[in-house]
Amino acid sequence: MELKYEKVKEDFLSGRLKGCRVFFEENKFYVEAGYCYIVLDKLEKAQEMFNLAKDYDVRAKWGLLLIQMIKDDIRSFPTYFQVRNFLELDLNILILYCKGNYVEKIIRYADFMAYYNPECYKFIGRAFWANNLIPAALFFLRKAKDKFYQDPELHYLLAYIFYHNEKNIEQCKKSLNTCLEILPEYAPAKSLLKIL
Repeated sequence: MELKYEKVKEDFLSGRLKGCRVFFEENKFYVEAGYCYIVLDKLEKAQEMFNLAKDYDVRAKWGLLLIQMIKDDIRSFPTYFQVRNFLELDLNILILYCKGNYVEKIIRYADFMAYYNPECYKFIGRAFWANNLIPAALFFLRKAKDKFYQDPELHYLLAYIFYHNEKNIEQCKKSLNTCLEILPEYAPAKSLLKIL
């Protein structure tokens, strides 16, 4: 069963939805079934699945909040760790399944989530960066930098974008130098600096 579960989960996370919902629901993987229902635009069914698991799975509670954000009907609050552990992954899933309308509704709550975990801007920025949505990535990474200037990863991600997407070598160098001032041994920054 575990091997089958891993295969179906990998299929779902790779954008191959066919058969995933049925497997998850029949085998009482309610959280996973809930995510399938979200990408199928069946939010009531997703909510039903998450409610079945909310007493024993923290991700189900997060799933319920995710639906609340999508519906613009907030009734609960995220925890620091829910935002840290699930926001970026869920944005990636929704982008993979072309659910831009859901992504847009969720990121409208960035300031709300930042109250509980100020790093949420970085998580949103990384999700956009990973999906090559560079203008949105830059917006959220810059917003994150305003909150956590001392985070070397933020400066590296900006440097990466300046080099690979913007072709702005000077800005890239500036961000890399800031990154390495904060953390002199940050390997990705050192590697990119060697390329310049």
